[in-house]
Amino acid sequence: MSMRFPLERVRTHLPRLIERRRALHAIPELGRELPRTAAYVETALRDIGLSPRRVGDGMWVDIGERGPLVALRADMDALPIGEETGAAYASAIHGRMHACGHDAHTAALLCAAEIFAQDARALPFRVRLIFQTGEEGAFGTLELIEAGVLEGVAAIAAGHAGDLSDELEPGELGFLPGPMMAASDRFRGAFVGSGGHGSAPHHSPDPIAAFAEYLMGLQYFRSRELDQSRPAVISVCQVEAGSTFNVIPERLSFMGTARSLDADIRTHLETKTRETGEAIATLRGLGFEFEWLGGYPPLVNDKRSTLVAEEAACSLFGEGRIKRLTRPIMGGEDFAYYLERIPGCFWFINTQAPGRGIVWPNHNPRFDLDESLLPDLCAAHLALAEALAKAFA
Repeated sequence: MSMRFPLERVRTHLPRLIERRRALHAIPELGRELPRTAAYVETALRDIGLSPRRVGDGMWVDIGERGPLVALRADMDALPIGEETGAAYASAIHGRMHACGHDAHTAALLCAAEIFAQDARALPFRVRLIFQTGEEGAFGTLELIEAGVLEGVAAIAAGHAGDLSDELEPGELGFLPGPMMAASDRFRGAFVGSGGHGSAPHHSPDPIAAFAEYLMGLQYFRSRELDQSRPAVISVCQVEAGSTFNVIPERLSFMGTARSLDADIRTHLETKTRETGEAIATLRGLGFEFEWLGGYPPLVNDKRSTLVAEEAACSLFGEGRIKRLTRPIMGGEDFAYYLERIPGCFWFINTQAPGRGIVWPNHNPRFDLDESLLPDLCAAHLALAEALAKAFA
């Protein structure tokens, strides 16, 4: 396979890649409101001589003059996590952190923009580079799709850094045709009673006791009513109730997430999560409030695109660093919306470095990544764009 962008060329950009990644790491912003991040990215693109199109704080830019149009995407938003890495380039914004590698994604795509721009007149294809807000639950993809980001695009690709699959060792890239990530739905609810003294529980329906039954009911449903060969996750992750040791609270509120790969399982999760709570509340004399907050759909890689991308990665890095994954993960990704509309491929790169203490998973306050792999992330973008353009010409 032709490789227009050799790895050695990309690795000369390592100092600039580190500089950009650390600059972005220091200014983490949340959701779709990324004014400083967007300004940094737009300035970098204009300095290269490009003219990005803004959509809120997201943007895209086209490079090349002829041939099929393919797209590459980087997400730019951070997480509401206080950083605990102690790094010199740590977050300068209290309670916010790039704990999922989006700073690296953005830096790598900016590097790709620079290299593509240098070769723009000679490219036999066109590439659209997408810098997206709101991946962490804020539906940033939909904003760009509605603005026309996929118009004319034949295929799309994106990669994710960090530690996302138990099947990957540090430095390895993983590909998986078909379902790769789960639907990421959310729910919230409350058990509502009247409140009363802890010494007289017979006078006040107890939302805490009812919630304990609810948790057991969800576990029974998950382990005894669902087909165990079909992945599904129900996790209640936030609970609020009570103000002191001897008062039965009037209200217990909770929030959680449900993950699935199949449409019928997804519907069943919503139905049973609601009905279980309603039944327990009725039995225990409590009110029950519930809201299902539909999240991202399952991320399903196009088979042809994924095989093309995997072959390109093997040519670039060697077969020893490329793995065909055997099972999806239950994390969610709004890149799924792109893949519902056009062919494409999402892939992982493990950027841990155990010998240097870089071992913490994504979304951990001590998360970091091996910056020596930043050129590989960029080079994969370049190679996959070339390969997909050829395949979908």
